[in-house]
Amino acid sequence: MSLDADTFISGHGSTQTKADIQKRIADAEARRAQVKEMVAQGKSLDEIKTAVGDNDKLNYKSWTEVCYEELTKK
Repeated sequence: MSLDADTFISGHGSTQTKADIQKRIADAEARRAQVKEMVAQGKSLDEIKTAVGDNDKLNYKSWTEVCYEELTKK
């Protein structure tokens, strides 16, 4: 967003507008907050993945798995 461009081309997806990027950021922040709340409630990774509809992969782990691991580091 700091580029202040009107159009973004990621190289691994479709062309997006500034509004598209802002929505993706807001959605990711809301989803992370949901995962964080469920971690605080003591939910397991499987329970969280079911609740948030985990279906995206970043290499070998889903976004939810990566977020869960970050939030449960000791």
